[in-house]
Amino acid sequence: SIAMVAVSALPAPELLRAPLSTGVELEWRRQQPASMDTHRAPLLFVHGTFHGAWCWSEKWMPRFSAALGCTCHAVSLRGASGSPTLDGATKIRISQHVDDLRAFVDDTLCVQGVAPPVLVGHSFGGASVLKYLEVSGTASGAALLCSVPPSGNVPMTGRLIRRSLRTSWLVTRGLALKTAARSADDARALFFDSQLPAEELVEYVDRFKADSLCGLDLADFTRNLPSLSAGTDGCAAWLDHCPPVMVAGGEADIVVDEEGVRETATFLGVQPVMLPQTAHDVMLASGWEQAADTVIDFCRTITVPDTA
Repeated sequence: SIAMVAVSALPAPELLRAPLSTGVELEWRRQQPASMDTHRAPLLFVHGTFHGAWCWSEKWMPRFSAALGCTCHAVSLRGASGSPTLDGATKIRISQHVDDLRAFVDDTLCVQGVAPPVLVGHSFGGASVLKYLEVSGTASGAALLCSVPPSGNVPMTGRLIRRSLRTSWLVTRGLALKTAARSADDARALFFDSQLPAEELVEYVDRFKADSLCGLDLADFTRNLPSLSAGTDGCAAWLDHCPPVMVAGGEADIVVDEEGVRETATFLGVQPVMLPQTAHDVMLASGWEQAADTVIDFCRTITVPDTA
């Protein structure tokens, strides 16, 4: 296909380190385009729990760079295997993720006239992007995919228990007890679908294991939920200075339900996009191409002043 030809023409992906003013050093993956479109903002992909920058560089980053002619970046957040904590902490506050993202964007990405990035957040990475926008982080736009909603996981978990005890136990043990970082069956059920080849699945479970040793401080997150900045209409109080955003969910996602996706969309004043037959890991599961192209279409609507 044309897309595959374009991807094959790309420069090799780069694996870098980004020392930050926050005192940590993040693993940083970068994909340059074959030829730069100077009216395109760079993209910054933000992963969720159990994941690292690797989940974006596998399939999505080459497709985005080829389609848009922009540079794609992904960082492994503090606590992921590529970005170890300084003090051996096993819990990271969401404010630390936001501080790291701000330092990376302002000190590493947006230098020498580079336009503010479009941030693409997945799952808990979406919650990090929401908190980043709340504090007016530098951004040309944002896409939130299967994102933990502004009210957090608790209301969603309650809905899941009412819908299916079996599924709620799978999600609870998979994430809270971390069986999805050990059991290929649980990882497939939570994040993927029956089509994902077994050899890919085994590789991803190994990565989940490495990236799940340090997690988000959920008690702290509950005290700092994005929904606390909502008005009576359910919209974020900071929408007046929010860049263009899109919100998408997977119709086959058992981790983040459609109601959660709709809550995020209402919070941001947009209509959600539901991706048909799509599991939680939109960037790796089958149908990843269509999911990517939906976000690429959104990115095409965002132009920045010529950065050449």
